[in-house]
Amino acid sequence: MAEEITGLAEDDESEGAGKGKKKQPKEKKGNMPPEPKPEPAKGEKPGKKVKGEKKKRGKLLLILIIVLVVLILIAAFGALIYLNWWGIGDMVLDPIGDWLLGVVVWLNPEFTSVNEELRANNEERVKVLDEREGELDTREEEIAAREEAANTREVQLDRRSTALDRREASLEETQDVTVPLFRRELTEQELADLQSLSRTFSQMTPENAVEILRRMYEPPDVASILYHMNERNRAAILTEMDAPLAVEITNILLNNG
Repeated sequence: MAEEITGLAEDDESEGAGKGKKKQPKEKKGNMPPEPKPEPAKGEKPGKKVKGEKKKRGKLLLILIIVLVVLILIAAFGALIYLNWWGIGDMVLDPIGDWLLGVVVWLNPEFTSVNEELRANNEERVKVLDEREGELDTREEEIAAREEAANTREVQLDRRSTALDRREASLEETQDVTVPLFRRELTEQELADLQSLSRTFSQMTPENAVEILRRMYEPPDVASILYHMNERNRAAILTEMDAPLAVEITNILLNNG
């Protein structure tokens, strides 16, 4: 009986304690302490997992580099074959073409006759092209020979033209010395100058005119000046000249000199 009373008393105390107990306030999420990191298993070091991940990444990067290098080499080799540098395209493609042709012939024996026909046609075309190339070479040689002959003839013509120019210049010089001005084809200005010169000497005294003409001009030029004077002034000047000079100028004026 005493034990039952004691148990009831203890139950009452526990219920009273439960009713009098206050609820604790909830902690804010921001103030929550960080969760503790999981401890490594027994016998495992903390940096072992990180090192394993680094090794995996290094292996993956190495594989990517190897793949990239292989792709670059394949692309470079394809470019060499396509551009046929150093004859690599022929060295690679010709054996492959022969092998493929052998496979096709093995699969379809009738293809051999077609191939022979194609080869015959190609040989015929090559023969025709060779003949045309020979004809073109012959024509080019003929054209080159004609051009060389034309150049030679042009050089000869240039030489003849130069010789003629020299002869013409020589004749003009001779004409300037021997042919008097009044017998040449003068321009209007030259004729006007000659007539003005004749009027100037006509206005001088015969003695002064003869002295100046004898010192400054040759007999053909003196005859040209006297040719454009009137007869009286011409006769007066000729009278003042020495007899040999007067005879020479008179012969020029009479077209005998």
